[in-house]
Amino acid sequence: MIYILIIIAIVIAETKIKSHMEKNMKVGERKEILNGKIVLRKHYNTGLILNYFENKKEMVKTVSSVFLGFLLLLFAFLLPKKGNRLFKLGLALVLGGAISNVSDRINKGHVVDYFSFNFKQFPKLKKIIFNLSDIFIFIGSSFIALAGFISDISHIRETLE
Repeated sequence: MIYILIIIAIVIAETKIKSHMEKNMKVGERKEILNGKIVLRKHYNTGLILNYFENKKEMVKTVSSVFLGFLLLLFAFLLPKKGNRLFKLGLALVLGGAISNVSDRINKGHVVDYFSFNFKQFPKLKKIIFNLSDIFIFIGSSFIALAGFISDISHIRETLE
């Protein structure tokens, strides 16, 4: 149940944040926060990550929707099973972000991105505009990879014993 609540919380939070950005910022407008480390700016992403395939909106919608469907089926299969908590948490984070972004793509024709990082050590990072869903997808994917790594180590240990 907690995993479903995580998904719902992410979708609701992102819906509210994106709605606020749509109403209160113009595309291209910039507002620096946290001593300029984070820059708020509204951007419409019509492609996949880093706006790849931006001129192929229908393909992007289809690929995103199919991938989301696959993740939902995987989640429905794993949810009632015991164990795999880190994997389930990662999947819930990915699903929350993916549902929000795919919903944008289907309903608006683009994903609303609204912040970038501004660190002198990583100058290329300031060119990339994210939304919170992207961060949850990244963190969730990292948890899934970590869960797989832990599972592999456990399997190796069992084999050696």
